[in-house]
Amino acid sequence: MAKLYFRYGPMGSGKSAQLLIVAQNYKDVGRRPFIIKPGIDTRSDKVDSRVKGLSAEADLVAPAEIDLYDEVAKASTLKDPIACVLVDEAQFLTAQQVNDLFLVTVKLDIPVIGYGLRTDYQAETFPGSARWLALAQLEELKMVCRCNRKATMTGRKRPDGTFIRSDYGENEQVLMGGNESYEALCPIHYLEWVGETRFVR
Repeated sequence: MAKLYFRYGPMGSGKSAQLLIVAQNYKDVGRRPFIIKPGIDTRSDKVDSRVKGLSAEADLVAPAEIDLYDEVAKASTLKDPIACVLVDEAQFLTAQQVNDLFLVTVKLDIPVIGYGLRTDYQAETFPGSARWLALAQLEELKMVCRCNRKATMTGRKRPDGTFIRSDYGENEQVLMGGNESYEALCPIHYLEWVGETRFVR
């Protein structure tokens, strides 16, 4: 039976690059990947990597209300079957859409791999990532902090490069951005630069 996978890591851990490599691997052997990205990411209809020249058009840019099971079922035909579903920015799917993709693996026997963040800059799960963590096989993508320790957390930065503290309500959970807005941090530097608010009594 096909499985649901969640490959998670902090900002900069190469999630989109890994997705694009997997998509190309399927294409190289004549099989069809189906790439989904959440509609909340309005920057582009493409999946873009920090690796220069590495990008691909998404097959589906999915608004929150869309049923992903139905969309994949309609898109996969006997003449042109889908070999694998790949999801960029997987944390931004709704919990129900992750349920939809779980049904894709069980009922349609198509493997699904989501690439995304486990937690936001306040060390809280996104609704979508919480569902991925509950249903999927988990694979961690590694990244290092600027101190060379393993980075497991993500800090959000202001335009001047300082970190936004993790105080409740200081900022919205979702802010689209890349290296200019986020940085992968080890737990030591997360507590030092982002703060201990979420952890202390």
